[in-house]
Amino acid sequence: MSVLQTSERARVAAVGRALPRLGRDWRLGYTLTLPVVVIILALIAYPFAYSVWLSLQDIKVGGQGTFVGLGNYAKILFDRNSQISGDFYNSVFVSFVYTGGALLGKFIIGMVSALILNAHIRARSFWRALLFLPWAIPGIVSAFSWKWIYNDVNGVLNTLLQNLGIIQSPILFLADPNLALWSVLLAVIWQGTPFWTMTFLAGLQAIPDELYEAAQIDGASTAQSFWYITLPNMATVIVVTAMLSAIWTSNAIQYVYILTNGGPANVTETFPILAYNYGVRSYDLGIGSTIPLIFLPVFAVLIYFLTRRMLRQGV
Repeated sequence: MSVLQTSERARVAAVGRALPRLGRDWRLGYTLTLPVVVIILALIAYPFAYSVWLSLQDIKVGGQGTFVGLGNYAKILFDRNSQISGDFYNSVFVSFVYTGGALLGKFIIGMVSALILNAHIRARSFWRALLFLPWAIPGIVSAFSWKWIYNDVNGVLNTLLQNLGIIQSPILFLADPNLALWSVLLAVIWQGTPFWTMTFLAGLQAIPDELYEAAQIDGASTAQSFWYITLPNMATVIVVTAMLSAIWTSNAIQYVYILTNGGPANVTETFPILAYNYGVRSYDLGIGSTIPLIFLPVFAVLIYFLTRRMLRQGV
């Protein structure tokens, strides 16, 4: 018998002895992951499947549902004579402006804050803790605080402006159709900027100082160093942060619900508020379930590219 045949038989025998133990390990692995699978099915898969089923019915709260297939989708997307279709396309526009404005504001303030905190300034730890404070405050508490700030009777902002003589009468920040959306955006940007600052600061600290030193030797200005060194090296962090924030901001309901509830005149009615109003306030479970599902492909694409980039870059 050759040495090769002997080694091959030894390998097969070793694999055979390991199989029973491997089988036990696999059973243990399935046993340990079973609770997680049950939780996912109970809290995610079942509610999602039930929402899809409700979207295929004409059903009110407490009533008997009637299967209509894709009728709810057609009514929302194509029936321009229906109230829900007009409300839906208005919510698409509002959601786009709301999310885009929030991302732009958070990016600008977050980047400036990160650049300042990354510099060698006095009491840097204190300023970092202060700037990260809004992120630690619960969203509901923050929203009610901003509602008090905007109050036209005894709100801090109106009182301050009147005492300074800037205005003579209170400004209806949340009741004026021209100001309501921007007032809500200001609160959302204030609450969400610390997350951007934190991720940008981590990205800045990962850039080697030698790159900036070499650029300075070559005569590059601060703006050129930022454009050709900082931004390219921060590209992955910026993209991941923007996608995460877009998903969270567009799906969030607490600020719009507490500050304006979609008003005045639907100028702040994002699609989560629209779904809530039809599903809970109007008791129309079919339409209320259909509205978020129409946006599902958008979020699925965002999550797909976000996951691919994070796995590829190891973020």
